[in-house]
Amino acid sequence: MLILKSVNFEQGQFQHHQLKQSYSGQVEWLIGRNPTSDLVLPNPEISRTHGQIAYIDDAYYFIDVGSKAGSLLNGKTISANDKQKLHPGDLLQLGETFLYVEELTSPAPSASDPPTYPAFVQPEQHWQNEDLVCRCCRIVDETRDVKTFYLIAEPAVLFDYKPGQFVNLEVEIDGKSVIRSYSISSSPTRPYHLTITVKRVPSPPNQPDVPAGLMSNWLHDHFKVGDRLNLLGGPLGHFTCLPNVPPKLLLISAGSGITPMMSMSRWVQDALVDCDVIFLHSARTPDDIVFRSELEAIAAQIPNFHLAVTLTQPPLGHPWMGLTGRISESMLQMVAPDFLERAVYVCGPNGFMQSTRTLLEAMQFPMQNYKEESFGGKKEGSSGGKQSNLIQVVPLHPTVPPQPEQTIVAAHKGNGHSPGSLPADASPFMNATPVINFIKSERSAMADGSASILEVAEQEGIQMRSACRVGACGACKIRVHQGNVRYDAPPAALTPADQQAGYALACVAYADSNLAIEA
Repeated sequence: MLILKSVNFEQGQFQHHQLKQSYSGQVEWLIGRNPTSDLVLPNPEISRTHGQIAYIDDAYYFIDVGSKAGSLLNGKTISANDKQKLHPGDLLQLGETFLYVEELTSPAPSASDPPTYPAFVQPEQHWQNEDLVCRCCRIVDETRDVKTFYLIAEPAVLFDYKPGQFVNLEVEIDGKSVIRSYSISSSPTRPYHLTITVKRVPSPPNQPDVPAGLMSNWLHDHFKVGDRLNLLGGPLGHFTCLPNVPPKLLLISAGSGITPMMSMSRWVQDALVDCDVIFLHSARTPDDIVFRSELEAIAAQIPNFHLAVTLTQPPLGHPWMGLTGRISESMLQMVAPDFLERAVYVCGPNGFMQSTRTLLEAMQFPMQNYKEESFGGKKEGSSGGKQSNLIQVVPLHPTVPPQPEQTIVAAHKGNGHSPGSLPADASPFMNATPVINFIKSERSAMADGSASILEVAEQEGIQMRSACRVGACGACKIRVHQGNVRYDAPPAALTPADQQAGYALACVAYADSNLAIEA
């Protein structure tokens, strides 16, 4: 049993709290503003799920699960997801609320009592474009080097997304925040959980100096049932068969590229849509076929779902009745003779997608019906004299004052100029080097046009979220309050609605005028 005294000097609130077991064997208690928390602190500076108290190895620990206001123990900042042992007399600070540890005794459920279980929590809200703390509730070994992680949100939400989309995950590795993008392998028709399916990524055998997959391997080696991670923002990506489902689909994947295809396949199965699907997957050996049993079951149950698997390294001495070799023109004609009538979705390693795209182009496939998904690739350099996409950003918060010596040029509407252009007399600084004003950090920096907003921030030591650095994942989306940004290519992870709302992708956006950004 744990007894705490909460004190909020600002609001003049003093309360005693006793953390009891709401079910037999409970050893974890959530603290937050959400009414479903075990300890509810209804103060605006407290996050919906702010922290957690866990009883581990005969001791109580406090864990900040990534709150916005942060937490302190005896005046020292607690890093997100870092376990801090509690002792009588300790003082926790959550935002402006203080929690004084008065008593600690071991939880002691009665062995004679019949076991009770927590009631199922019906989520009250759908997933929005917000950060979530997710707890791992199940891990499935799909193959020797592929695992599926089942995640539920705390507090619970209904996961709402389009099949084929991806998410950005954040974990702390060696004291540093790491963000990576992963396709969702579950279907939105099963909204109470979300799954990601992750393949271990070793260094290439002929390139030992190339680093292995940092987060993927960390998830395999360290992430366990009960552990938590952060899910940043909402679902992202345009690699989906919705909203206008084609009457005929051809899904082509290789390796871990099967994950968004599995999401779409599960959706087709659950939604009972009238859509004819051919699923062609390439794997090395039979042991490398992810979701093999489930895909075979779907194909056996649904008449309009046809599965074909080809092996590039068929095992010697073991029977294999399926296809062998890389995907070729003859294989494609045999598996999908009507492929010209289908919408084609391709996902896999970059080399696989390039060869498949080249193959389809050579076979006169109408490429307007072709989609592919990739998070890889190298960032191109500045376009120099090439034409750029200039985005006009309307100031959303005119109350944010620019510093006098660094006038921020706001974009104008209705002035008769082309998008992104400004009147010649709009500012005496138009021809000067643009200045980026980082509002939250209260710092400014010069931008010479060759460095992205993210690179300028990093040069100044300003922390900003980022992952892919090529504009594909959307992890670095920021609000631009004033000024214009430009892109060397249309930003893939930014929707027209995002741009209209004043957002930009920091990793591929360049200052085209003085800027004020929310960072």
